[in-house]
Amino acid sequence: MLLIIDNQSSYLKKFKNSWLDESDIEYKVYDHNQPLWLPDSTTIDGIILSGGKGSPWEPLNLTTNYVALMQFDVPVLGFCLGHEIIAVAYGGRIKKLDTYRNKKELVKIHDMSDPIFEGMSTDTIMLREKHSFHVHQLPREFVTLGSSEVCPHEIIKHKTKPIYGFQSHPEVSGADGLRLVENFLKMCGLTAKDS
Repeated sequence: MLLIIDNQSSYLKKFKNSWLDESDIEYKVYDHNQPLWLPDSTTIDGIILSGGKGSPWEPLNLTTNYVALMQFDVPVLGFCLGHEIIAVAYGGRIKKLDTYRNKKELVKIHDMSDPIFEGMSTDTIMLREKHSFHVHQLPREFVTLGSSEVCPHEIIKHKTKPIYGFQSHPEVSGADGLRLVENFLKMCGLTAKDS
């Protein structure tokens, strides 16, 4: 099962309605401050931490994100705020941008051999951005897989675990963005029926 933590993302409903609900993937959505009460028989295969408002410190109670991130040893994918939560959880730092970003950004991929980029034909991708903060200092256990003119750490990955953060919103970035999500789901052992 895919566990999704909703941090009041404005894009999660669209992602669910237009793509996730059309797949055969079993998933459950928990609110950012909802306790993770799961039956003992539940098997979590992967986690998505959604985007949302604010930063890892305010204004939301984001405890459920940190519990999910630390409780389950499974692949994790963070979008926007979820990306920042991953960085902070592992000792990185975030910083407020000079200007709010709300557009598509050209992201340069540094390591096309990573499985998250399987099937991509070019080392650049346009990804939807909507954020005020960015990862300023990378955690020591992470590497940067992609960068843009605005954010040096647009795409990050844990050095030894399948934990990924995207400052952007691949889930609403068109076919290439959804390919990234599908590649993540393959790592989880979950495959959409149209893949």
